[in-house]
Amino acid sequence: MKIYKKYRNFIIYSIFGLGASILNVLVFNWLHNHVQITMLIANTVAWFVANLFSFAANKHIVFKSRYQAPKTLLKEIGLFLSQRLAALILDNILMWVGINWLHWQNLLVKIIDQLIVGLVNYFSTRAIFTHENKLLLQRLEKARLRQKSWQQKQKKSPSD
Repeated sequence: MKIYKKYRNFIIYSIFGLGASILNVLVFNWLHNHVQITMLIANTVAWFVANLFSFAANKHIVFKSRYQAPKTLLKEIGLFLSQRLAALILDNILMWVGINWLHWQNLLVKIIDQLIVGLVNYFSTRAIFTHENKLLLQRLEKARLRQKSWQQKQKKSPSD
């Protein structure tokens, strides 16, 4: 149980990351191999669909980032998609090299690609959500201390 607590976020992220990767591979496979959409477009659409799922899972389940102020939510989405956009570039490069240069089968390349991109995504996503939670906790602690100080002053001052 101690190991689970220590690596909880990584374990849960891996489970939902696997789900997002499977979704990514399935959407890519369907679009590229069945609908005959070009590789880079199919890969980008698959990335987008998987990242919609991934944002919700990471925010609410993995890192338990519950703060819902619009400004904070927009900042999280912006940071998340910005980081993931960099991962999309890596994703597309890996796919292009694997298929066009190495001439590997596209699903094999996609699976290898998802393992590499998944690790990159974990470390950058963890930084986004845990940083926001740390700032939120600091703000809440300051507010709690101000309220406690105000209450103590109210107890000391005589009522009119």
